[in-house]
Amino acid sequence: MQGLLITNVIKILDRAGYVVTDLAETKPRCFDIVARREDTVLFLKVLYNIDSFKQEMAKEMKIIAKALKASPIVIGERYKADFLERGVVYTRYGIPVINTATFYDIVVDNELPLIYSAPGGYYVKLDSEKIKKVREEKGLSAGELAMHLGISRRTVMLYEEGIDTNVENAIKLEEILGECVVKEIDIFNFVKDDEGEVAHPGYGEREEKIIQDLKEIGVDVIPVKHAPFDVISKPENEPVLTGIKQVREIDKRVDLMGRISRIISTMAAYIVEKKVKVQSDNVVIVMKEELSCVSNPKDFYNLLEEKKDNRAK
Repeated sequence: MQGLLITNVIKILDRAGYVVTDLAETKPRCFDIVARREDTVLFLKVLYNIDSFKQEMAKEMKIIAKALKASPIVIGERYKADFLERGVVYTRYGIPVINTATFYDIVVDNELPLIYSAPGGYYVKLDSEKIKKVREEKGLSAGELAMHLGISRRTVMLYEEGIDTNVENAIKLEEILGECVVKEIDIFNFVKDDEGEVAHPGYGEREEKIIQDLKEIGVDVIPVKHAPFDVISKPENEPVLTGIKQVREIDKRVDLMGRISRIISTMAAYIVEKKVKVQSDNVVIVMKEELSCVSNPKDFYNLLEEKKDNRAK
């Protein structure tokens, strides 16, 4: 089912004009699809049942998305014994969860959802300023509006201060005011910036030495565990997808990293201890010994750009 869902999501993205790459060959992974349309970059995890989406994956997905200025979204069809409903945004570990139909509405029809699920039922976000403006234009006091709604005056005041409400109350409110007062849910800016670093993946001695070398020249390093790249290095605040694992399958990992870097227009590099017969238009191969010639983050980034330019020539 997951394979079929991924295929359907890719078809939706193609129709919406996104450039897409999927990571079907990589396991485990905290995202399955990377897509871009103009300045919008999506990191998508696709699961038939979202119960299998674990907190560790969510945390890493958020950190990667933040570093790469992308929007993390989970697409699924079921939660426990229930199907996810169209037009409703669910949440798992702080990441928005929607079904395939809702995803279609968002990226193809440009229709953002209005309803979100939370303990106790379905809720909406109210346009507090509009509620107050329309109420005053209609000559209604807060008490009169509360009487029509069958709620307290205090609750009306809370609506005008920005509190959310359930769907039923929102429908009544719009019927009385004669205006739409429900805000769309911005699925692309949904995740709050509240995460720290992920747990260190526990690299081998050689990989730890590469990380230490990068840190010594002043490069920020964000370790990741469930992705085709091993760390996101950040010289001069420019993210670089970076591979450091000294494994036989470097060519496959370079291919995947290259596809991702091409989609999101980000530099990618693989640091190796010995020469490898790997060529990529998008991933710079760096010998570990070359790091000893670099003294600061700017020089490291310049080294990558220089090697990329020389390869292009």
